[in-house]
Amino acid sequence: MKDVVTMLQIYLKQLKTNFNGVKMINFKKQLQNIQNYIPGKPIEEVKRELGLRGEIYKLASNENPLGISPKALKAIKDSLNQINFYPDDNNFYLKKRLSESLNIKEEMIILGNGSVEIINNIIFSFTENKDRVLRPSPSFIMFKISALINGCKVVEIPHKNFKNDVASIVNSLKKSKFKIVYLDNPNNPLGSMIFEDELKYLLKNVPSDTLILLDEAYNDYIDDRVRIDSTKFLKKYKNLVILRTFSKIYGLAGLRVGYGIANGEIVSILQKVRLPFNVNLLAQKAALAAIDDYKHLKESKDLNDKGIRFLTDNLKKMGFFVIDSYTNFVTFDCDCDSKIIFEKLQKKGVIVRPIDNYGLKTFLRVTTSTEKGNRIFVERLKEVLDEVR
Repeated sequence: MKDVVTMLQIYLKQLKTNFNGVKMINFKKQLQNIQNYIPGKPIEEVKRELGLRGEIYKLASNENPLGISPKALKAIKDSLNQINFYPDDNNFYLKKRLSESLNIKEEMIILGNGSVEIINNIIFSFTENKDRVLRPSPSFIMFKISALINGCKVVEIPHKNFKNDVASIVNSLKKSKFKIVYLDNPNNPLGSMIFEDELKYLLKNVPSDTLILLDEAYNDYIDDRVRIDSTKFLKKYKNLVILRTFSKIYGLAGLRVGYGIANGEIVSILQKVRLPFNVNLLAQKAALAAIDDYKHLKESKDLNDKGIRFLTDNLKKMGFFVIDSYTNFVTFDCDCDSKIIFEKLQKKGVIVRPIDNYGLKTFLRVTTSTEKGNRIFVERLKEVLDEVR
């Protein structure tokens, strides 16, 4: 046994040196076990890898199938001759319009290069090495990745019946000290949500010196009858940060613009670590125009509602267990290794998302598409099932 340990020590020492005998630069120890974020595959990549021709249907990344709003597209075109200039670092006009829309003060808003940048900046600003943070499992994985990179101890609370388990989160808060509690509502990748009474219970039980990070990326897809106006809790709970994005229903995923809402003190801290000009000029112009494109928003919501019903009904008819969705995607249990279904669908020109990296090895997540795209997915899924069953 001693010889084995000695050999392992020698091997680990050699790993620090490359083949030319030059010592390698040391990196953060916590990066050693970090797994890269895995995005949905782009259409062009799938075409190259599989040699596919014809139309490819991407139902993997929860993007808006209607695309960018016409008003946002016009704003981009009208601004192309300005891209030799740096953007407004303060995002003045976008903040002003958001404050009017949300009925909050401008100093309570921070813009980000996607809301994921704000997640990263919150971790960087409010945690130290070995601090404990809490998240439901599964939930948006970038919170976990950012926390681990910063040396935090991530405590995960398993879902209960495919929904964030608020009671267990509160029990954990009563037993241990946490710097941040993260909650995505609705949940990604499950699609489920907690309702207002559950959120109130959670907020009431989070200590005032623990930051609550409420990620509402899919808020715009929730039915008005159950959607929570979480901004009304900001006055009472000074430790609350709400995240929203223009990547989903607004159709601006490729421009990367999201925002956080919090009390002014938290926002001023986040401003210290924000990179200059983090939201580019075209993103600011497009987001400002997209906010007021009510026609595009309604069409996007209506199409998504129909898509959720269509996908859910057809998947259940095929015998699959489907999680009730309040988002723009449906997650279902294939009752087999989901990568097999994923790969066969991809060869047929349909890209979906296996979520085995979230610990759900038999589940697939499917973004709603156009009526044609939804129909093609169902047809080709049936073809795949005939092959594997």
